[in-house]
Amino acid sequence: MYLHSMETKSEIETFLNKFKDAFLKHNIVKLSLSKVHKAEKDLKNIYIVPVNIKNKNKLSFTYRFKTKDQVKNYDFEQALEYLYELIGPSFLQAQLKTTSESHQLLISKKGKSTLISSKSDSDAPSNLHNKEKNYLIKSKNNKYLQMLGVCDNNGRVKDKQQDKYKQINKYVELMSSWLTKLDPSKTQHIVDMGSGKGYLTFALYDYLTNSLKQNIKMIGVELRPELVSLCMEIRKACGFNGLEFVSKDINDFKSDEIDILIALHACDTATDSAIFKGIRSNANLIVCAPCCHKQVRRDMKERSKFNSITKHGIFKERQAEMLTDTLRTLIMEKEGYKTKAFEFISNEHTRKNIMLVGKKTNDKVDQTKINKEIEFLKKSFKIERQELEDLLCQS
Repeated sequence: MYLHSMETKSEIETFLNKFKDAFLKHNIVKLSLSKVHKAEKDLKNIYIVPVNIKNKNKLSFTYRFKTKDQVKNYDFEQALEYLYELIGPSFLQAQLKTTSESHQLLISKKGKSTLISSKSDSDAPSNLHNKEKNYLIKSKNNKYLQMLGVCDNNGRVKDKQQDKYKQINKYVELMSSWLTKLDPSKTQHIVDMGSGKGYLTFALYDYLTNSLKQNIKMIGVELRPELVSLCMEIRKACGFNGLEFVSKDINDFKSDEIDILIALHACDTATDSAIFKGIRSNANLIVCAPCCHKQVRRDMKERSKFNSITKHGIFKERQAEMLTDTLRTLIMEKEGYKTKAFEFISNEHTRKNIMLVGKKTNDKVDQTKINKEIEFLKKSFKIERQELEDLLCQS
């Protein structure tokens, strides 16, 4: 049983009094609980924001698990009582943001506590409804967004899901710029590798079939079977007959026909495997947003001419990201793709925001020149191998 010291109990009391005061003044931005103390099953964080339900002020708790979110709404007194039970026994860190102040409560595993307060300047969240915007993916009457927990049954995007909703729409907006000229008489085969919970997969399929009236056959490839089951359930509820999900490792997935290959946030060399599948299928379009760059980072030798950069861990990590993605674009260019690399959504919404795009062309390629560029980069950083290059050489 976890027991608070008198000092810790006093600081928890002070912290929750500040929370109560902010609630009564209607200036809470959010309260977050993190650093799980007990082994809650897959629970990572709890986010609490004020909501107005049927003209009653309540608090919405979003329980963030590894593969799903759960939302429960409480009256203030219920929420306050619950927070007393959670802070300390279950969570060792609590952060309260109001429109004018920020309060952070830190509790060590030995029960010692520290309360840090500072001034802040944040806007109070709108907890009544969303402003109407010209989004390509609408939240009203959107079954898959409801089932994925992005919006409620009234079509209102949940406060905690605003960034996700913006990301979905930005992604569809970008994809539409490349896909609006597709021939509607031809079936387009799209493979989304590492589709996860399917936020972007469902949105793109919905837009292409219902807004652009394209003939689409789409497959989401995801290793985790529980996410595939969830996505198949949503797919059935939405009547998306041209969309399928399969539980497979990217390396094990086989398809003879891929017109468009998508791989968003496939971890480390899984991005290389996905690009490789696209190249070997002669896909017209390859779109990926890389996640993690461990393979090249591990291989980067300290004794290179850029040692002054790579000797610091954070610089080495960023250099590995730039180097890995530069090599990927060069290899795609060598295989006949015209490439682009850009930030597809602000850092405000996600750190994984670099998108690489390769569009198949019939242009003549100077492979000798590109090979020299690749070898120069590898030699400069003393890199012996790069996964995508290896996969292409072995095939």
